[in-house]
Amino acid sequence: MRYFLKNPYQSLLGIFLISCTISVAQPNTSVNIIKPEKYQNRVLPAEKSGNKKFTTPKRLYNNTVSHFNYFYNASEKLKDIIIAAKEQHKEDYTELLPFYNYSLDETAKGQIDSIIYKCTAGILLHDLRNDWVDQFYLLMGNAYLHRKDFDSATQVFNYINYAFAKKDDGYDLPIGSNASSKSGAFSVSTDEKRSIWKKMSAPPPARNESFLLQTRNFIEQGKYEEAESLLQILASDIYFPARLKTSWNEYNAYLLYNEKQYDSAAYYLIKALPNALNQSETARWEYLIGQLFAISSKDSLSTLFFERAIKHTNDPLMDIYARLNIVALNADNQKDALNYHLSQLLAMAKKEKFQQYRDLIYYAAAELEIRQKQYKQAEELLKKSILFNDGNNLQKSKSYYLLSEIQYKLKKYIDASNSQDSITIILLNKTAANNIDFKKDPLKKIALALIAVNREDSLQKIASLPESERILFLKTLLKQLRKEKGIKETDNEPSFGSAMNNAVQADLFGVDNLNTGFYFTNNNLKTKGLSDFKAKWGNRPNIDNWRRQSAVDKNFKSINIDNEPALTKTNTTIAPLSMESLMDSLPLTNEKLQQSNKLISTSLLSIAMGFQYQLNDFSAAIDTYEMLSKRFSESSILEEVWFQLNYCYKKNNELKKADSVKQLLNDFYPKGKKNQLLQTGVEVKSDNNNQLYADIYNQFIEGKFEEAIANKNKADAKLGNSFWSPQLIYIESVYYIKQKQDSIAKLRLASISSLFPNSPIAEKAKTMLDVLNKRAEIEAYLTNLTIERPIETEERKIDLNTTQSQQIPIIAKTPTIVKVPEKVIPTAPIVSAIIEKKTLPDMYSFNTEDSQYVAIALYKVDPVFVNEAKNAFNRFNQDRYYGQKLPITVIRINEGEQLLLMGPFANAAEASTYTDKNKGLAASRIIPWLTPDKYSFSIISPSNLTILRKKGETTDYWQMLKNLFPDKY
Repeated sequence: MRYFLKNPYQSLLGIFLISCTISVAQPNTSVNIIKPEKYQNRVLPAEKSGNKKFTTPKRLYNNTVSHFNYFYNASEKLKDIIIAAKEQHKEDYTELLPFYNYSLDETAKGQIDSIIYKCTAGILLHDLRNDWVDQFYLLMGNAYLHRKDFDSATQVFNYINYAFAKKDDGYDLPIGSNASSKSGAFSVSTDEKRSIWKKMSAPPPARNESFLLQTRNFIEQGKYEEAESLLQILASDIYFPARLKTSWNEYNAYLLYNEKQYDSAAYYLIKALPNALNQSETARWEYLIGQLFAISSKDSLSTLFFERAIKHTNDPLMDIYARLNIVALNADNQKDALNYHLSQLLAMAKKEKFQQYRDLIYYAAAELEIRQKQYKQAEELLKKSILFNDGNNLQKSKSYYLLSEIQYKLKKYIDASNSQDSITIILLNKTAANNIDFKKDPLKKIALALIAVNREDSLQKIASLPESERILFLKTLLKQLRKEKGIKETDNEPSFGSAMNNAVQADLFGVDNLNTGFYFTNNNLKTKGLSDFKAKWGNRPNIDNWRRQSAVDKNFKSINIDNEPALTKTNTTIAPLSMESLMDSLPLTNEKLQQSNKLISTSLLSIAMGFQYQLNDFSAAIDTYEMLSKRFSESSILEEVWFQLNYCYKKNNELKKADSVKQLLNDFYPKGKKNQLLQTGVEVKSDNNNQLYADIYNQFIEGKFEEAIANKNKADAKLGNSFWSPQLIYIESVYYIKQKQDSIAKLRLASISSLFPNSPIAEKAKTMLDVLNKRAEIEAYLTNLTIERPIETEERKIDLNTTQSQQIPIIAKTPTIVKVPEKVIPTAPIVSAIIEKKTLPDMYSFNTEDSQYVAIALYKVDPVFVNEAKNAFNRFNQDRYYGQKLPITVIRINEGEQLLLMGPFANAAEASTYTDKNKGLAASRIIPWLTPDKYSFSIISPSNLTILRKKGETTDYWQMLKNLFPDKY
């Protein structure tokens, strides 16, 4: 009773599916319901079925009430739920559309329970001989399907198949057998040949339709074999009604779509198009058909259905993307196709109904221009896309991203950097976001350096003018700048201004202006007021809303001579605009000219290295290096320029140019550091640089990652990436792997192979890069891996306290051959029982017969790299000692020291043999990314290890070992 009251819908359904064992609903259906005690005396109309004759008036009454009071309302409710789910659905035309334009996750949130309640009430409250009972069950099953209660839906559809199948005088006939067939034809369907009156007064049998809904129910559960079997049976059934052929095509297309048989799915979906509820859904399916044919490489059919979608759709987004897809399919075959659709898009942008989609239209048009490599036209279209964007942040970010890529291609690096600053990275897809992360900071540095170069070039050009032209130019520039800032030509000029004579004019009415009390006619008061205003507020621009001090200050301070920010902030005070300040900024003396040229050369070198080492754009780097070498042919940086040019030429496979630059470097700088590095492969580093490298390296190894990254970025600007050793680059990549920044880590690992191909770390970097490329696959495998423990055999426990004997059955077992090892290595010495007495301090002792661990001490090494070292030794041991188990454990001795313990080995001789053979390989093969001062080899017994861990320091033990074996440890 309590369950019935809490779960009325489930209870009623269970009662019907279990108790209606002899129910056929049409006709002669009876119900035997087990009711709670409180309702035992109540008799429902459904229970009275068959008690009286079912006359025509009674049939009409039951049919009418069942249909309009219950079935109609319930079916309309389900339609409303599906419509609401469709409204929540948002299409992404850049991806393959889902088959249906709504999700069962959304329909399951609707009030499906009310539909099931209506269907249950419609059955119980009416005579079961009416013509709508099977329709109630069909609607109930459909409701369960849209509630994602697939098991209940399966039960309802199975019940319809059984209860409403053909009967012989009330007896069941085996479905699909010769007994239920006509004229020997195999059939599972219900023959829908009925009289005209029956067709007018009653709906068609629901059983045939339940088969189709059952197939969708199977598909939603992923039971594709069951769905395919049922569909094939219906396809060969001669009594399957023609009215449901279109629905059969729809569900068959849905099955093939889920099985990724896209060409076949498109074929059947074409036949199912009449099932679309309206023109917009027809257009949507036509767009989907076009996508399915495009995936199947049937371009002509794909184009045909994209064009049909354009004709039928009212959705401008579908129209735009359909045109883009057509262009992509036919760009090679039809020369005019691209221009035609481009003109159509631009015409759409001028139409009023597409005004709110102009940002997307211009973006799509820009993509078409890019396919024609018309980058300048694409740039202008993207600027229009941004201009007409009205709150669509996703589209704005996509437009800015594409704009920055085009500006980069056009070598407008300052504009590209500014466009990247306007992008909301989290709104972009993963590929675009990684690209921005990779380019943004280097491009920002390049842009700032270019601004400095442009500024110095402009100043040098002005300085090179003849004096008369220079003065005239500066006067014009000064007037323009003062006008932009709202500063008057003279401080004493009246606020209202006049092109006439500034002398005080006589009052026409003879009033003495000097003595009048009216402010605007009293020059003394106006002059004093102007000076007081300037003393308090400064020279404010002549603009509205001047009280907004912060906005004014920002606008005022952002204006420079060239209207661009300087590379560095050298002075916070702003010089007043005057001829003197403008003249002072020009490089008119040799000293200023040299300073200007030095700033240009260092900025260009920084730009070239940014292209080379951070963006891997070797073509842009070559252009900058070549310009630098031609412009500053006598500069001291020419050695560095030629050295870097040689490297860039090699990366661009321009080997002849690389050899010529190498020869130039050898001719002009035979003893130079860069020439020595190029000729011998060994770089001569200064002591200061060596110390800088060591400091950053130690910060990485010790786990001070943020500090190390910051210092390395500063050093990159000073030294360039070519300075760093492969060890530092490798451990930096390990840090980025830990941070899940795989794109940066891959670049670092790849740079090791290109910069240091002969280094022992290059092979490890290549292996790490291969593993990193498969990271998602490996993680997915490990996540889904299920490990089953073997079933443990229960052992009989012996109760030592009982004195009763027990009969233990003797089980015969097959003899087992046991292989006894030659020598058992104890993992720890046997310690006798503790005797209470005063103990002496723990002292280390050494016995060559004791088992020994190989101990690799790591000094101030972060756990990330400790784990990497452990993995490196494991890989080495598996390769070199594949037949021997050498487990490795890590223990922490104190804050700055950790031990890798390998073994134990049988005795000191075996442990020492391992260290002697492999100690030298550690630096060259096993852990080449750790410097020798970060680790040391030794051996230690389990008893000495216990004492060492208790003391928490290793100095005494290492000293003892050194005294015993001065040449080894």
